[in-house]
Amino acid sequence: MDENGSVLKEALNIADLLGENGAQFQISTKYNDHGEEFFMEDDYGSADEDEDAHRKIMNPWDKSFDELRAQMFMVSEFVYKRITKQGVGDELVPDRARVKIDYNGYFEGETYAFDSTSMRGEFKTFTIGKAEVLEGLEEAVKSMKPSEEAQFVIGYQVLFGELGCKPRIKPKADALFIVKLVSFTDPGDAAALDNLTPEEQRSYAVVRQKVVDTRNHAKDYFKKNLVANAINDYHKAVNYLEQCNIKDEAEQLEQTESLIQIYTSLAVCYNKKDNPRKACLMINEIRRLGNLDRLPRALFHEGRALMNLGEYGRAKTSLVKAQKLEPTNKEIAKELKILNERWEKSRQDEQSICARAFGLKERKDTRLTEEQVSFTNTMKDTLEAFTADERSKQLTLPEGLTSKEIETVQDLADQFGLRLNLYKDNSKDFYRLEKNSSKKDEE
Repeated sequence: MDENGSVLKEALNIADLLGENGAQFQISTKYNDHGEEFFMEDDYGSADEDEDAHRKIMNPWDKSFDELRAQMFMVSEFVYKRITKQGVGDELVPDRARVKIDYNGYFEGETYAFDSTSMRGEFKTFTIGKAEVLEGLEEAVKSMKPSEEAQFVIGYQVLFGELGCKPRIKPKADALFIVKLVSFTDPGDAAALDNLTPEEQRSYAVVRQKVVDTRNHAKDYFKKNLVANAINDYHKAVNYLEQCNIKDEAEQLEQTESLIQIYTSLAVCYNKKDNPRKACLMINEIRRLGNLDRLPRALFHEGRALMNLGEYGRAKTSLVKAQKLEPTNKEIAKELKILNERWEKSRQDEQSICARAFGLKERKDTRLTEEQVSFTNTMKDTLEAFTADERSKQLTLPEGLTSKEIETVQDLADQFGLRLNLYKDNSKDFYRLEKNSSKKDEE
């Protein structure tokens, strides 16, 4: 953004700038008209999650780059670095490695990223040494370890040069890059993999690392609230595992446990996407693979999915099983509370609908129980048969009916055009339903 508040209408892709034909872009002078949808994926999650995504692409540094460099160490003459999350292991990215990164790039004094994988909703993949990204960005990435997150202030000399790229990129424009190294493939490993036979490439020993990398990508997508991308990668991991060759029982057990974990993650994703039917399908895959009753997380998400499908009894069974495995888990207790509240509301709604369907009057001081609903259904069937039988003129009700049951019979009698009369016999009261006399009967 310049001092007049101008921003790009579309995100600027560094790869396009490096190409022979350059890149075209347009400036919008109506920054405030874009709204949040310009800066983030808005198809997933809650408003709070959207706000978090919005903050992620805002420049975290509002002072001069010189002040930031003072807090960094030098990678090279034009690249300064500050690690915000330590990586895994000791190996740095080697030459010719295939890398996958997540990054945002900011010019000094600007609020929003001029280039961002977060805005595009995908990671950047490139090969070291092939000039596929800016020289300074590649140099920064080569200093990183797997899963490391870091900030880099990179000089214009290894970015867009002295002239920049007017009007958007000013002359001598240094930039702050916030980078996460998602993964990289060692060139030696890639070459060795190419030399394997197709049968060897499908071996579990080879597929296992591919599955680990794919699951890590899926987890990163999920954390960024790109749930559809996460689902896609988890299904890829399932396909890798199901198509690989297993050599012994140990590999079989490990493959099964990996599949169970991935199907559980898929159930989580589908529940988050409000697709409980597919979540249940994932749980059924787990049930096919082993004993679901030992897996509290899977049971929890089965319960959540069943609850959202209105299967309250089955949902409670799953959640209670999960709670027995993890009795102190607050999330399970919270889900059970939500379930009980929804179930009770569903019962009340069902009874209200039933009452209206049978033409019963609303009573503020009562609520139909399951027994009352059953009595109403039975009595309604009886009255239908009675009115259909032309030979029957009277129907004596059984003794011992409660006052509420008598009220129900009276309401139904009104509906069917019958009379409900009270008689005494040997000091005992009994009720009888009688058909209204027709003119033919009176004659």
